[in-house]
Amino acid sequence: MIEGSLARRYAKALLALGQEEGNTDKLGEQLDAFVALVQRDDAQLLGVMSHPGLTPSERKAVLEALLPKLGLLPTLASFVRLVLDKNRFIALPDMAREYRALADLAAGRVRATVTTSVAASASLKKQIAASLAAATGKEVILELKVDPSLLGGMVAHVGSRVFDASLRTRLDSLQVALATTALG
Repeated sequence: MIEGSLARRYAKALLALGQEEGNTDKLGEQLDAFVALVQRDDAQLLGVMSHPGLTPSERKAVLEALLPKLGLLPTLASFVRLVLDKNRFIALPDMAREYRALADLAAGRVRATVTTSVAASASLKKQIAASLAAATGKEVILELKVDPSLLGGMVAHVGSRVFDASLRTRLDSLQVALATTALG
């Protein structure tokens, strides 16, 4: 993993190009898809492209054979080539994470991970998104997870903020309060 500031510089440069071309979100989607591809266990491409046993020309040949099959935007294909040339391919996941954060900030979006005890219905998803949008003042991109150990309610992670309305937390708080009262 490279230092966050270096990944952020690469992400900022790509974001500036995306804003200039008007395809910020498309670049982000393709970058995320490319990173998912190179990180797949069966592909092991991230390790191959960063392996010190391969010469730079061998790595470049692998990348050049792959890129035409992916249909990436020219800007992203050039970016990936640059990252490989600078021997930073292993840091692509960090760059993608930073890009996503910077693109969301620029667009006034926030990503939220909401964990519920059971799968949420479509109407509940809309209510959660609307509530979080009202609380943050931003458009919310929602990722839903299920954790039966919550027993009920939900836990929402929005940036560095946590909104915990789970039954598990309420029961734990009640248990602490009862133990404190019994001791006092």
